[in-house]
Amino acid sequence: MLSNKTNIICILHILQEYSDEAHILPMRDIIAKMRAIYGISIDRRTVYSMIEALNLLNYDISTYEENGVGYYLRARVFEPSEVRLLTDRIYSMGFISQRQTNALLEKLQSTQSIHARRKYKHLKAAQTRKSTNAELFWIIEQLDEAIEKNRKVAFDYYNYTVNKKLVLRRAEKYLVNPYRMVCANEKYYLVCNYDKYENISHYRIDMIKNLEIAELPRKPLPANFNLNDYSNALVYMFDGTCEDVEIVCDNLMAGEVIDRFGSDVRMTPIDEDRFKLQIHAPPHGLKFWALQYLPYCEIVAPAWLREEIKESIRTNRYGD
Repeated sequence: MLSNKTNIICILHILQEYSDEAHILPMRDIIAKMRAIYGISIDRRTVYSMIEALNLLNYDISTYEENGVGYYLRARVFEPSEVRLLTDRIYSMGFISQRQTNALLEKLQSTQSIHARRKYKHLKAAQTRKSTNAELFWIIEQLDEAIEKNRKVAFDYYNYTVNKKLVLRRAEKYLVNPYRMVCANEKYYLVCNYDKYENISHYRIDMIKNLEIAELPRKPLPANFNLNDYSNALVYMFDGTCEDVEIVCDNLMAGEVIDRFGSDVRMTPIDEDRFKLQIHAPPHGLKFWALQYLPYCEIVAPAWLREEIKESIRTNRYGD
């Protein structure tokens, strides 16, 4: 049986678990739950005192004097709308395994009352392929530690085959200098470098397994390399040197452009039907993006990229 010293914690737990704006707990219910759940007999004056102390500690508890019914926890770590938004987001993250998804959602939804949690039983996720890498969160923690300590990391890297199996890309472990982790295109990437090269590489973290922090100092970033620009370029799905690219788009593409590249992208009206998109990014990523919207987008610069797209159209697999 718990002692009276735990009264304030027990009352807080009862308010967190059973109260909200639509389910206000009268004094008699708080006293009854203290006895039923924790085996503690408590009087009304003690409850008043504990709730007053909780409010002084910045727990926002509505009182009988305010609502005329009883007591409820008015503010929580996450508001219901925030929990719903984060729940949807976690469902959509394919790089998180189903087991980790379930565990995360349970923790997130535990910030709400039992009454609010019932609402999430009606939430159904669209079909999303979930990662099978159970090491993901541990790997992220290890990468954080390696970056903080300026150490190299070694890992196995996997790819999917046509028979939908994950296989090692090579038998030898990758040994790289880790610089940053970036979330882009619903994936987490490790931005890194090899000792013998000056260029930067990136790898999907959900495809990394058996990671080890090496007892070797990390090589500094190549001179004059802008890590922020490279991280931002991952939004365009391909690595490589960034260039200035100009694309003429039909006005109906405005929403897609902003969704893909953000509201800071430069869009200049040409006439009533078209605008010019100017963007600094890896050209090959933009090439494949533009090919998706061939009837509505036309790359005009650089000239070599325009010629590549024309050649792709001439040699497409569908014939003339």
